[in-house]
Amino acid sequence: MRKYFVTGFYLLIIGGILLLGGFVMGANRSVVWDHGFKVAQRVNETYPLSDFKNIYIEGRDTNVNLKLGDRYKVHITGDKSQSPKYKVKDGTLTISGKEQKNNIGVDVMGREQITITIPMNKSLDNVNIRLANGNMHVNDVTIDHMVKTAKDMDYDANLYLDNATINNFDKINLYNATLDMKNSKVNNMTLVASAYSDVKSESSTLTNASVNLDESNLNIKQSNVDSLKSMANHSKISISKTTLMNKNDLRLFGGGRFVGSALTVDGINLSTEKGIVRYFDKSYGQNYENKTDATNLLEVRATKGAITIK
Repeated sequence: MRKYFVTGFYLLIIGGILLLGGFVMGANRSVVWDHGFKVAQRVNETYPLSDFKNIYIEGRDTNVNLKLGDRYKVHITGDKSQSPKYKVKDGTLTISGKEQKNNIGVDVMGREQITITIPMNKSLDNVNIRLANGNMHVNDVTIDHMVKTAKDMDYDANLYLDNATINNFDKINLYNATLDMKNSKVNNMTLVASAYSDVKSESSTLTNASVNLDESNLNIKQSNVDSLKSMANHSKISISKTTLMNKNDLRLFGGGRFVGSALTVDGINLSTEKGIVRYFDKSYGQNYENKTDATNLLEVRATKGAITIK
C-alpha cells in the first residue's frame, strides 16, 4: 500500500510539472463542458456593424467596453463556445451573452470581453444594461437615456463612466456593485444602491440626482453638484472639494454618517436627533445652521448618525 501511495505522489508531482510546462509554452489552458469535454478555443475577432442608435445588453460573466472610434463595430474576445450573440435590427444593437459553462484548468479563460465602437461624431439615444458578474466601461460617449438593472440579486455588474455624458441616467440599480463616474456629466440620475455598493464621482458634474442608499456609500470629490437628493439607511455620504448649487437635501437614517470637507456652498442647515454635529472641529450639539435662506443650500438631517463638516 505504501508503495502505491509513493508512486501516486511522484506521478502527481510529474503531472504538475508537465501542466506548468504546458502553461508556460502557451498550450490551451482550459477545458469546457459543451455536450462533452472539449478544449476551449479562443476567439479574437472584430465584426463590422450597420448604424444603430440604441443598445441592449444582457448576460453574465461578460465585460463590456463602449467607446468612440472610426466606425460601428464590435470586437469579441473569449471562448468560442461561449461567445455572445449580437444583431442590429431597426437601429438597435442587441447583445446576448452566454453564461460561462464549467471550466477545468489552472487558468480558465476568464470572462468574455466585448468592445462596442461607434464613430467619433455619433451619439446614442438609449442604452439598456442587464449584466451580472461583469464590468461595463463607457468612455467618451454621449448617451441620451441610460438604464442599468441588476440581472439577478446575487451577482451584479460594475459600471464605470469616463469622460461620458449621460443626459438621463435613471433606473440605475446596484446590488453589491460599484458605479464610478470620472470626468463625466450626468443629468437626471435616479439610483438605488444596496448591499454594500459604492457610488463614486470624481471631477464630474451631477445635476438633479436622486440617490437612495442602503448599507452603501456615496463618495463625491472635486465635482459640481446641483440639486442632489439622497435618502441613506445605515450608509455613509462623503463630499469633498465640491461646489454645491441650489438645494441639496440629504437624509440619514439608522447609523448613517455624513462627512464634508472643503465645500463651496452659501448656506448650511445641519441637524441630528441622537448624534453630534461638528462644524470645523467645533461641536454644536444636534444643530448648526447658517444662511438657511440662501439659494445654494446644503441640508443634512440624521436620526442617529454624526454630521461633520471640516
